[in-house]
This record gives sequence, C-alpha cells and structure tokens, in this order.
Amino acid sequence: MDYNAWKKHITEDRVASVKGFNKLSESHKKLFMRVYLAHLSAMGTDFRQKYLPDNLKSIKWVPEKNCFHVFWHGDTEWFHYDTRGCWY
Repeated sequence: MDYNAWKKHITEDRVASVKGFNKLSESHKKLFMRVYLAHLSAMGTDFRQKYLPDNLKSIKWVPEKNCFHVFWHGDTEWFHYDTRGCWY
C-alpha cells in the first residue's frame, strides 16, 4: 500500500459524526481538517491507528484560545489544534 494511501480515507464525511464537528463554521471545518491531516501525517503508521476518525470523540472550537480542543475515545490525551496549523 502507498505510504500516503490512508489520506484519501480521511474526509469531512468520516469526521461529520464526531460530536461538535457539525457545530463548526465551514471555515473552521476546513481548518480542522487541514491541521488534523498534518497531525496524522507526522505520525508513524502504527501510532496513527489510535487517532483515525473512528476514534475521535469530540471537537470543540474555543474562541478565547483561538484553537480547537480535540479528544479521542478511551484516551485521556487530547490536543489543541491552532490556527497556525500546530498541535500540542
């Protein structure tokens, strides 16, 4: 399988059922998807499995922080995704 073949399966349709995603504006949806794909691209193949769309729990835009708070099922780890395209 092509190293980047997984990317074609990461679409807004796959993320649409995640709590909070449909509350985002169109520009915030596009920003989230851009940062999310960049985040996944930085991971190794095995590690990435934990963060695929089926494992996303919720996404929330936090205007006072100018970032998203992103949570995954079964994991206490969460990330900030900011408008610069960074995650932390």
